[in-house]
Amino acid sequence: MTFQVESQYMVVSNAAEVIAIRRIAKAMAQDIGFDEREREEISLVVSELASNIIKYAQRGVITLTPVCSQHREGLMIESEDDGDGFNEHIAMQDGVSTAGTLGMGLGAVNRLMDEFDILAREDRAGTRIVCKRWLHDNSNHGQQCPFEFGVFSRPKPNETANGDSFIIKHIRGATLVGVIDGVGHGELASHAANAARQYVERHCESPLLDIFRGVDRACSATRGVVMALAVFDWTQGIFRFASVGNIEVKAFNDNRDKSKFIIRRGIFGNHAPQPMITENKWHSGDMLALHSDGISTHWHWHDFAHYASHPAQVIAEQIYNVTQKDH
Repeated sequence: MTFQVESQYMVVSNAAEVIAIRRIAKAMAQDIGFDEREREEISLVVSELASNIIKYAQRGVITLTPVCSQHREGLMIESEDDGDGFNEHIAMQDGVSTAGTLGMGLGAVNRLMDEFDILAREDRAGTRIVCKRWLHDNSNHGQQCPFEFGVFSRPKPNETANGDSFIIKHIRGATLVGVIDGVGHGELASHAANAARQYVERHCESPLLDIFRGVDRACSATRGVVMALAVFDWTQGIFRFASVGNIEVKAFNDNRDKSKFIIRRGIFGNHAPQPMITENKWHSGDMLALHSDGISTHWHWHDFAHYASHPAQVIAEQIYNVTQKDH
């Protein structure tokens, strides 16, 4: 594909130039095909990156480039400066600036963009940030998910905040599901789990590895989470799975253990390792169960086989009621 929109760059050293590059980004996003809400989000990202240049380095360059990859179109935003850098952990927090001023925070930039990287400059001092936003087709084109899902989640006994969270998102011939467990319990665990869930929901069309990397950054200012995600491809009859931490996964068909999964140790928000993605066939009658450490790992489908004809929601509730650790 040949883009009619040309790349643009601007040296940024004052507030007027921040406003100017923000306007350029918004116009370029419109030419590429982003809707009004997306254009505003892109302009906010450019404004934050340009403002950070002034805060931390006084002068730098913002480059805007139309991109196309694997039949996707989008916009790449690059920020480069020769400053002394910043504390990435602090900068990822919303509304926090290590320069002493109130900003949107790189955490918000991470959420608003599909890809986000902070890179060290090898040739000289300074910081290079590269992020991309892709156009997405959010319609299912009349397709209806052929699978059934059930969920049961509740706070730890004597707690009001739930440190666990879950995701079920239908995306163009596929469904992404996942379980997230915030480290610890109570409000801080709930905050971490919600930060991860919000990132996954917003980036559910991204490749699994990109989602996990984004969650690691999104949770860097929290206690952290463990997480497992599976993407069911309706048309290909497969599902892809990846997990870091102690989320339990079981897959069955006709009362037999169906698949093996590679689980890596680690916590998202604390430089989690890259997960190993496995791809498995999915057949009629297959069942997949994901759960956090709130229930025992010592259960098997044959204990619940008499519920096979019941809705998935009923099965999820029964598994919890029978196997919960505090039962």
